[in-house]
Amino acid sequence: MTMPGKLLTCFGTSELIEPLQQIVVGDMSYRLGPDGVRNLCWKGQEVIRAITWPIRDADWGTMRPVIIGDTTDRSETEARHQLHFQVGGGALDCQVKIQSDSRGELQASIKMQASADFPTNRAGFTVLHPITGVAGSHLYVTHGDGTVEQTQFPTLISPDQPVMDIVGLQHELHGVDIDIHFDGEVFEMEDQRNWSDASYKTYCVPLVHPFTYTLAGGESRRQTITVRLSGGNAPDKSNTDTSGLALVALDGLAPEIGLAVDAGWPVTAQTQELVAHCAVQFMLARLRLDNLDTAVDELQPWIANKEQALDLEIVVPDATPLSELTQLADVLRRAGIRPAHVIALPEAYLASYQPTGPWPEGPTPGEALQACREAFPDAAIGAGVLTNFTELNRCRPASEQWSYISHGNTAIVHAADDQSVMETLEALPQIFSSTQALSHSRPCRLGLVSIGARTNPYGSAPAANPEQIRLALAQADPRQRGLFAAAWAVGVLSTTSTYPIEAITLASPAGPFGMAWQAQDYRQPGFDDEADARLFPLFHIVRAAAAMSSHPRIGVEALPVGIAAYGVRTDDEYQLLLANTSMQPCTVPLGEPWHSRLLDTHTFTAAIRDPLWLENSTARHSDTLTLPPYATAFMTRLHTPDRHDH
Repeated sequence: MTMPGKLLTCFGTSELIEPLQQIVVGDMSYRLGPDGVRNLCWKGQEVIRAITWPIRDADWGTMRPVIIGDTTDRSETEARHQLHFQVGGGALDCQVKIQSDSRGELQASIKMQASADFPTNRAGFTVLHPITGVAGSHLYVTHGDGTVEQTQFPTLISPDQPVMDIVGLQHELHGVDIDIHFDGEVFEMEDQRNWSDASYKTYCVPLVHPFTYTLAGGESRRQTITVRLSGGNAPDKSNTDTSGLALVALDGLAPEIGLAVDAGWPVTAQTQELVAHCAVQFMLARLRLDNLDTAVDELQPWIANKEQALDLEIVVPDATPLSELTQLADVLRRAGIRPAHVIALPEAYLASYQPTGPWPEGPTPGEALQACREAFPDAAIGAGVLTNFTELNRCRPASEQWSYISHGNTAIVHAADDQSVMETLEALPQIFSSTQALSHSRPCRLGLVSIGARTNPYGSAPAANPEQIRLALAQADPRQRGLFAAAWAVGVLSTTSTYPIEAITLASPAGPFGMAWQAQDYRQPGFDDEADARLFPLFHIVRAAAAMSSHPRIGVEALPVGIAAYGVRTDDEYQLLLANTSMQPCTVPLGEPWHSRLLDTHTFTAAIRDPLWLENSTARHSDTLTLPPYATAFMTRLHTPDRHDH
């Protein structure tokens, strides 16, 4: 196990996570844990990302199981697993059985027994299909009446269910034939890329059922999934390039970097001082029209700051007329405050709806946009949402007069384990490509892109997390304080090269999405009792990215698996962030010497104390770089005008 000190520096919590069992039976392999089968492979190729059995509450939170029994028996040719757990204080008793063999068959079954009425939004199996190599590929669907439909996995992200009434799925990936059969419930598929999950998900029960349904006391339900795999060849790993970094020029300039602020997130003078060190390009302030005077007063340190541009996200409460947008504009104008970018959204649209509705009564996003244009004639007016891409994809802006499109992102809507969070980096480029298809050739200015959930469009509120554990749909995620969030943010930045992202908001000054320490109503171990601890590692990523803004982008070809890169070319040097987004250390051949400063467990203490750590730390000059788990390297190398990279 990792020592508690390193757990805190990496993850912001000492929560111990038991490693998954690695199961190998012939050409089949997978990892097994108490919540599912992960990374099912055949001849070394991942063919199914996961088979899980989440039990969701009425707010779509995943209920924490109490494990009663967990056994595994295996040989060279087969493996058998049995898991017994309960949720809801014993109200639902679940028994899972998994059997796999070297012939390429895996069968999973679950029996759920309710001892009392048990309300849930979803209970039972889900199958997660990978997206790389799958998006746009052929899919054969067997329906309940026995008919077979030929279709395909969506290329652009589907706003609704691309496949319904599923009994069987057949498709091919990397030469492997995949045959999946479902029994005991009606299944359908959704495109989980909507929420930045790197998967398509086949699940039950269908969404035509009420979101919250009840398993009656005494009721028993059974489900079975059978997977059969055949064909395929082992992947060729002989062409690994070890010659060094291959830089490539990318189209466009590095995006502007912003910080999200809200009237409900008070900050101290010390935090304001630290924000000044970051020199971000803009502050993204969220205002509500029903507490206008209070909100403007509380946000005064940010919205009156002449050092950064001001962007506004305006929430229009249901009972507030759109004409009050003009009142807000007048208040700001009298105070000498002129926002550069403004987006307004009726509060009802902070919730998520199916693409077919029914939609809420009252003002529509299009009507709010038009009122915003009239109230702020000198600002660029945005279309889109203040939540996730999901809501943008389901409520698409009309081709009206707007200057940019916007949405945010939360990494822990469905799962909060470390692997799932890092897998969102695989889905973000596909989100941006789908955003581009909706943008009518206008740029994208991303709202808050965070691990935690600012709001919960799918329930009443984000999940409370007083214990500071890895918890889906929690607002305060402990990893925000660790090296993990810094590496993830570099990964997020690296994905912006696929679409002209004009601006991105990576953090707030303090609080659940903060880059600086400030006392909160939850425990922050490693910071609350350390008088000199002022910053989270993410601070240095935000600061470096802000300095890189508006310079020509560069990329890196053929990076090792798990390494994310974000870079620019200035007049006299290359600037590069390299982050290890995995639990495995990785040595990267650079080809020629670079100057690098490493943010890792060894430099963590110095980095969280000093906002100028990058200038005050000692650079290493070397042609190789070893990145420990979740470490980030801040790298520079001079270039000359007559030298050309790719």
